[in-house]
Amino acid sequence: MSSTKHLSCNHLRDGKCKFGRKCKFSHDPTTACSLFLSRKNCPKGADCYFAHSQQPPSSSTQTPRPLQKTRVAPATLDPDYEARFRKWTFLIPRNNHHSPNITTFFNLGWDLLASSDASGQQRLIKKLASEEGLNMIKTLVEAVDDAQEDDEALSLFTGSVVPFLQILTYPNVASSLILEHPLDTIYNFLYGPGGRRGAMVFRFTARALSLAVLTSDNEARRISALNPCVAALQRLIDLNQGAQLQQEFEPIVETMSACVEPDSILPESRRCLNKIQLRLGLGSLIPSAAKTKPSPIGKASFAISYDLPGELSANGPRHDNDHEDIDDIQILPTAEEINSTRLEYLPFINSMNGHLTGLPALLDRQFRLLREDAIGGLRDAVRRETERLSKGSLAAVHSKNSNTERTYVHEDLRLQRWEVDRRKGIQLVVDFEQPRHIAQKGEPARKDWWESSRRLQPTSLVCIVTSLGQTIFCLVCDPEPTAPVKRRHPPRNEHEAQAAAAEEQAAEADFQRRKIEMPSLHKQNNRAAVMLTVVETTWQHVAWISRHLVKSRSMTRMSLVEFPGVLLPSFQPTLKALQSMRQTLDLPFTEYLAPEILQQGIVEVAPPLYTQKRSFAFDLGPIAKGSPLKLSTNQPFDRAVFNSNTTLDRAQQFAVLHALTNSLALIQGPPGTGKSYTGVSIIKALLHNREAGNIGPIICVCYTNHALDQLLEHLVKDGIKQVVRIGGRSKSELLKDINLRDLAQGIQLTRDEGQEKYQLYQQLNSSIDEIEVLLKGLNALDSEESLRSYLMQTWPSHHKQLFESVELEDGFKLVTYEKDVVGRWLQGAVSTATRDLPASALHQMALNEMSATERQRVYSGWIEERANQLAMELDNALEPYTETREQLDKYYQEQQRRALSEAYIVGVTTSGLAKNLDVLRHLRSKVMVCEEAGEVLEAHTLTALLPSVEHAILIGDHQQLRPQVKDFHLCHDNPRGKHLALDISLFERLVSPAHDTKLPPMPFSRLKIQRRMHPLIAELIRRTLYVDLEDHATVYDYPAVDGMKDRLFWLTHNNREDGADPTQAQSDSKSNSFEVSMVSALASHLVRQGTYAAEDIAILTPYVRQLQNLRRSLGGMFEVVMSDRDIKALEEQETFKDARPAPPPSTVRKTTLANALRIATVDNFQGEEAKIIILSFVRSNAEGKCGFLKTSNRINVALSRARHGMYIIGDPQTASSVPMWAEIIGLLEAQGNIGPALSLCCPRHPADLIEVSTPDEFAILSPEGGCNKRCTSRLQCGHACLNKCHSETLHRAVRCLERCQRSKPGCDHPCSKPCGDPCDPKCEVEVGDFQLPCGHICNLPCHQAQQPDKVKCQVKQVYTMPDCGHEVLIRCCDNPETHHIRCFVTCGIPLACGHDCIKPCTTCRVRIDGRVTETQHGECNSPCGRPFSTCNHSCKAACHGEKPCPLCSEPCQVQCVHSHCNRRCHEPCVPCAERCTSSCPHGHCQMPCAVPCDRVPCSLRCSERLLCGHQCPSVCGETCPEPKYCQICGDEAIRSSMVDYYEALTYAEIDLDEDPCIFPSCGHVITRANLDQHMEMREYYRYGLDGAGREVITAAKVTSAPLSVTVQKTCPACRAPIQNIHRYGRIARRAWIDEATKKFIVWANSSFVPMAARMTEVEGQFQSNVAGAGDQELQKRLKVHVVAPLSFKGSIDSQIRKIYNLTKSSKRYKDAFRLHTRIDDFLSRVDEREQPFSRIYDLVQDAKRHRGVKGSMVWTPDVLQTRNRLLATVLLIRCEYTIMANFLLTSKGTGAQIKVDFKKHQDACDSLIEDSKARCQPSIQVEGHLYWARFLCLQRGVSDAVPDGSPALLSAREHLQTARDICRMHPGQTAGIISEVEDVEKALRDSTFYTSVTNEEKAAVYAAMASDFRGTGHWYYCENGHPFTVGECGMPMQTSRCPQCGAAVGGERHHAVEGVRRAADMDEQFGRLHV
Repeated sequence: MSSTKHLSCNHLRDGKCKFGRKCKFSHDPTTACSLFLSRKNCPKGADCYFAHSQQPPSSSTQTPRPLQKTRVAPATLDPDYEARFRKWTFLIPRNNHHSPNITTFFNLGWDLLASSDASGQQRLIKKLASEEGLNMIKTLVEAVDDAQEDDEALSLFTGSVVPFLQILTYPNVASSLILEHPLDTIYNFLYGPGGRRGAMVFRFTARALSLAVLTSDNEARRISALNPCVAALQRLIDLNQGAQLQQEFEPIVETMSACVEPDSILPESRRCLNKIQLRLGLGSLIPSAAKTKPSPIGKASFAISYDLPGELSANGPRHDNDHEDIDDIQILPTAEEINSTRLEYLPFINSMNGHLTGLPALLDRQFRLLREDAIGGLRDAVRRETERLSKGSLAAVHSKNSNTERTYVHEDLRLQRWEVDRRKGIQLVVDFEQPRHIAQKGEPARKDWWESSRRLQPTSLVCIVTSLGQTIFCLVCDPEPTAPVKRRHPPRNEHEAQAAAAEEQAAEADFQRRKIEMPSLHKQNNRAAVMLTVVETTWQHVAWISRHLVKSRSMTRMSLVEFPGVLLPSFQPTLKALQSMRQTLDLPFTEYLAPEILQQGIVEVAPPLYTQKRSFAFDLGPIAKGSPLKLSTNQPFDRAVFNSNTTLDRAQQFAVLHALTNSLALIQGPPGTGKSYTGVSIIKALLHNREAGNIGPIICVCYTNHALDQLLEHLVKDGIKQVVRIGGRSKSELLKDINLRDLAQGIQLTRDEGQEKYQLYQQLNSSIDEIEVLLKGLNALDSEESLRSYLMQTWPSHHKQLFESVELEDGFKLVTYEKDVVGRWLQGAVSTATRDLPASALHQMALNEMSATERQRVYSGWIEERANQLAMELDNALEPYTETREQLDKYYQEQQRRALSEAYIVGVTTSGLAKNLDVLRHLRSKVMVCEEAGEVLEAHTLTALLPSVEHAILIGDHQQLRPQVKDFHLCHDNPRGKHLALDISLFERLVSPAHDTKLPPMPFSRLKIQRRMHPLIAELIRRTLYVDLEDHATVYDYPAVDGMKDRLFWLTHNNREDGADPTQAQSDSKSNSFEVSMVSALASHLVRQGTYAAEDIAILTPYVRQLQNLRRSLGGMFEVVMSDRDIKALEEQETFKDARPAPPPSTVRKTTLANALRIATVDNFQGEEAKIIILSFVRSNAEGKCGFLKTSNRINVALSRARHGMYIIGDPQTASSVPMWAEIIGLLEAQGNIGPALSLCCPRHPADLIEVSTPDEFAILSPEGGCNKRCTSRLQCGHACLNKCHSETLHRAVRCLERCQRSKPGCDHPCSKPCGDPCDPKCEVEVGDFQLPCGHICNLPCHQAQQPDKVKCQVKQVYTMPDCGHEVLIRCCDNPETHHIRCFVTCGIPLACGHDCIKPCTTCRVRIDGRVTETQHGECNSPCGRPFSTCNHSCKAACHGEKPCPLCSEPCQVQCVHSHCNRRCHEPCVPCAERCTSSCPHGHCQMPCAVPCDRVPCSLRCSERLLCGHQCPSVCGETCPEPKYCQICGDEAIRSSMVDYYEALTYAEIDLDEDPCIFPSCGHVITRANLDQHMEMREYYRYGLDGAGREVITAAKVTSAPLSVTVQKTCPACRAPIQNIHRYGRIARRAWIDEATKKFIVWANSSFVPMAARMTEVEGQFQSNVAGAGDQELQKRLKVHVVAPLSFKGSIDSQIRKIYNLTKSSKRYKDAFRLHTRIDDFLSRVDEREQPFSRIYDLVQDAKRHRGVKGSMVWTPDVLQTRNRLLATVLLIRCEYTIMANFLLTSKGTGAQIKVDFKKHQDACDSLIEDSKARCQPSIQVEGHLYWARFLCLQRGVSDAVPDGSPALLSAREHLQTARDICRMHPGQTAGIISEVEDVEKALRDSTFYTSVTNEEKAAVYAAMASDFRGTGHWYYCENGHPFTVGECGMPMQTSRCPQCGAAVGGERHHAVEGVRRAADMDEQFGRLHV
């Protein structure tokens, strides 16, 4: 094509081009105007013939932009687009003070539209569809009405009307699904009331068009005006059916038709006008380019009476779904239709007495027949089950009749509840009786059975059937609930964040609930549950189901009928498409498919409309070897040139030319003639001319996914770009990236579309919320709440009598307080008389005057009316929900349309096309190619003929398989179905019109040269079907079949077919065991020839059951390959077997995967071929019944699949009953190719003839595929072969086991492997002590030793890294200068945290070319190492910077001579109660071990002797050391060690008499003076002089100095703790008390905070009111107390225990009771008497009482030791209140009588109040007051024992007032509690109770407690006396708040804030111990 063809012709733009077709510039109106592109302006404006778009159309020689799986950004707008758009909108008047300039408005709008992308076009159209835009259109209409003069009218038409209509008909606008609604709004407004406005506008338009034609010879101007006018008129009439009744449109159409000349280049206009005429019923008014010869045909006919449909029937409608118009027929059968006994109306194929003619008759017939085939079997199966239920039959019978739909019946159905899923919509949960044979099995076995049986799979069609005749069709849906969608946008403020968090929490809770309650088929042993979706959710269905949710125990028997293998999407979309086509009547080629006037002779088919342009001609270059060969519909064509430049044969050439020049082309392709190759050639020619013809994407339609994959793979491999496949069932790896679903996701929505989509989702959520509320009401129709609401609205008098107080005659009021009011009323009738009163009379009676029967009648009426009411409300709520879902689908469809609009080829199956019809109808495709057209139902082909299609090419063969039909009564081969002939495809009906007497013959081309079969095989179908079939020269050169004497043979036998299999659901499926064995043996023989690759051999059989048996037989022998349809058929076959299939038999021999087989049914092998075909005939019976193989179509397919050879195994006697088989058998007999024995041929001994007639003879006569002789061929190694005669392939595979004789190169080592195994390529024998060139000695394999210079030495050597200086080990072969050496030595660099980096050096230092360029240490991984303040351990956690250390988890180090502490270090120790062992001859300690010693330490040297005989070197009263510590004879190392650190003296140098030594447990030796100084003894004891003038300890000090900032003393040499030294017992135990108290505080807080958090969770679980397992049992237990009251009195523990015994079966209370036990245990452990200091005090007091100790200890517990006990008390009261409150709330709905007495609870609150008041804990004091009042509220809520004005109520108010006063006095410590006070006051006023929830401030305090008592740091008090800790420096560094009271704590720059002090008094109280 010329390079200038993408430029517009200037001559044609100015008027007319004199060069015509020879012009080198483009004459296509869609070409961009050259002046507009270059100058951004064209003087012609809207009158220009060419398009004013910003981008020129891409040339056919340019590379197309590929469709990719990526996001596609929107096109870029002009930089000034926004300004131009604002300018356009400003033209709309804001008031009525001035008239708008409509000419400028619509011209500027047209320019904007043509130059913008999808986003700009949407904005413009939506603006035009708004109120302001419609006012501008109204102004234009008014101007049209006022235009009278011709010049004025012509000016208005060209200046305003044409731009306006161009906007409406712009291709991108008219095809957009998003703009469909706005455009409809504009057209409806334009149509106006009664169509008067539309008629006026287009009357004016027709008049202006005729003026333009008369006054101007500018053809371009006429084209630019006529096309949008006609297109707009067509859409206006299509949208408004009332236009068909308006007579005013007829002259308009006539006038416009006159403007179209016969030889005009306006095919689009002619096509639109033809559709308008069809819609208006005007007939053919436009001269057509096609010449036809209409002539009535007179034939003799005989009319048969016909029972017409609906009201046309003489007997009236058959049922409520019998209508004369198919638009009114529901797809699925109604209950009345199911129960009808009259035959359905099914129109005949050639009936002259039908109620319709022409196209409506065609669509009517296809719809009714297809629907009958789809639902006829379902209807009959449901009718049988209905009759069974109504008659009360006990057991359901699964359908196995071949003429009806196969079914499963699940009995004892119960309707459980409604649910709604945000993605799947409304769902219904049902359950039914578990199948009896699996009911007693375990859950895993039941699960396996349900999965293997494949019953009730998602999308399966089922029907709810009842004994009352009610039927509701449903679909099984996946029970997995849709997960809640996460919020996409972050919240804008705290309030929105809280709301979003609450919403997400509720959604997650509902999601978890639905997962727990998800129905399961296998979980329960007696019931199986499933989730359903009602197909048609009418309010009647909803009401009926809802009523039966309540009446699950009624007499209505229900079943669930399952139709396995029936998928609603397989037929529903096609049927709906036919209904839509019946309304629009926009089917193309109607004059050929359903002609109103019969023609004589063969019909002359017109060329495609797009080819009728004057300058159009097909360029056949792609299929003519690049030759510039042109094909025109009105010019002669040189076939000789085409023949010499193409690879197509003459028949294929004719077919291609026929297909390109006929608008409806038919091509018949006999087997092997190249249908697919011809189709690809046609598509290539069309694609090459796609721009010239503006044909859009080519729609390629196939019947099966396999055929579609094959076609698209051919195109892709031939280099075709822009291919898209619709549908997700492709198995091709080549096509996986061009699936429409994935491509559409890459199309980005515009900004406006995104915003609108978001709004739609918001509307959808609102609709879902409303539906949820209604479904809750429908699930509980009989609940008291539901009835109360209903009666209040509908029957207020009944509501008043039941639920409100009643005024009695004596002036008193009867007040109703009891529960279950309705139930008591139903059971409380006194009279049992039955009166036959009408419902109106009953409603007027007083409720208490009705008898029991009347009450039940009224109650049932309430339930029914309530169900109807809610169902109708649900129906109203579903309407906006459905509309919103459809609108959201429009956006996804728009994305699909945009992706498809860029495609060249769109591949789709017939069913996929019907599903995606809405998208494809907007695609404006002009060409449709259908392969396998002879196998496609006519209804499917009709739906594939989109309204935009101008060119349809059907390729197929009607003499091969026909379309598959389930109901044989509708088939042409059935004598009863001959006149229905649903299985006659449109292709066959057009090619062979004998089936339809009304249809004249259509021209078609037939391919004649076959390239598949050997002539001997082709003769079978040439003799019987294709007389003119020719053989290509290549088929004569096919080789003979290896191992066989004949390439074609029928092996005869008389072994009868197998009987019926009782385990099979399909009784008509047959098998033949003899043929299975014979086929297996023959296939094994052929595979063993070794010459046939994968898929060269195929086994065919007509029956699924035989296919199954063949698969079992061959599965273990070969790799079996089958088609998808066969696998599906076998799965369906397995579905109807309760017992699992037997395992495959043991195999004789296994081969490699290369020798694979294909086995398939004949029906599923059409379009396939193989070198060798083995056909198993199966049927052998005395009746001569051939079954499936009796039709010539199926015989044709079976005999035409083989290329080289074909072998038939069957009974010829049975086959001879069919004429075609008889003819074939006669032909084979004449050729000698039929007989009882099959002749085998050994390729190596061809003279030895082998004949086999049984499977065993193969193993005897040809054991390995040859003959029975021994193989004489020599093996490759030279040894003799020991096997039987076999093929060369098997011979090469023989493994020789002799000794290997081959030698290795370079050495004399022998090969150790068998002769048949490949030798090692190199000698691996090890050579020892080999010296390498570097000098190292090593062991090497022989082949390496032969080349030592190539060996890499692995010996390690030291290398110093140049940058870091570390020494590393590297291999000898590694050169540091060229090899990158990595240093794995520990880095060791000091980090900012104080630790040394412990990572490998290579991870910290980034090296490039061996040099360090960057150092990055990352996070420190060293242990923290901070010392704990409560022990001598340090933090072992990884370095965590400034974050608090976790509690110490090391084993406790506290020990004494008696025992050691067995707790963790952070837990408080138990003090040792044994007597202290500190004693010496000068005195002894009288205190217990844990109490600081009261003995004054002795300073003298010990007088005891060591075992060596020398005097002890230690202090008096200490344990003597071992002899090695003797100063005289001990170890020299000890004697030379330093023991005096002040004078630097060794052990041997000191004077022990003056200064004895002390020996700690760590092993070091230290002098007494040194260690006394280290232990700061003078701080604890008084010193004086003894008689010798030596300074000694005289007494202990009464008060010790504060020790709150000290730690336990350790050995000065090794820092080991100093323990069990009696001399320092007072100091060590004093420090232990200090540390134990700190541990207690830290442990108590860390234990309390999780319990408080858990308490909040338990309260939240109760408030969510999610009923757990066991609640039904609890309600049963409570109902026992309806008469006998349930009393709660006595102690608190007894009340809690009673609730536990009642609720232990309920999961709801388990967490609460566990927490109660945990809190109670914690409370006992934090009691003051259990704390360390209290235990020490008790030990001292005990010593005073029993041992006469004179010491004393003053003790007053303070805040440090009481707060945790008070907090735990509050938490325990809170837990007990929560349990009681929720238990009483649960019992309210059961009617149980409960009496409570909370005196003990209130006493506990009083004790808490007094205790917290004494401990200065105002927040806890307030809690006590609140819970005192709460318990009173609780008591008032369940009984009337506390009336208004009672003393208890007054006391509660006093408690609340006191709580208010405390909060006012201590606002910091009671932050947030005032709101709780107000809540309790409200509850007290309203006599209600509730579960309290911790407020946020309180939760924050608890959270702070977890971090403010860390176990590390230093201790301080706040101004209110509450302890806290600060960091390691010992002084505060930042200001914070006290976690208990909110007071300011901490400080800045090491200065504490005012009121903060160190916790020195902690030690001062310890100092008050007087001993």
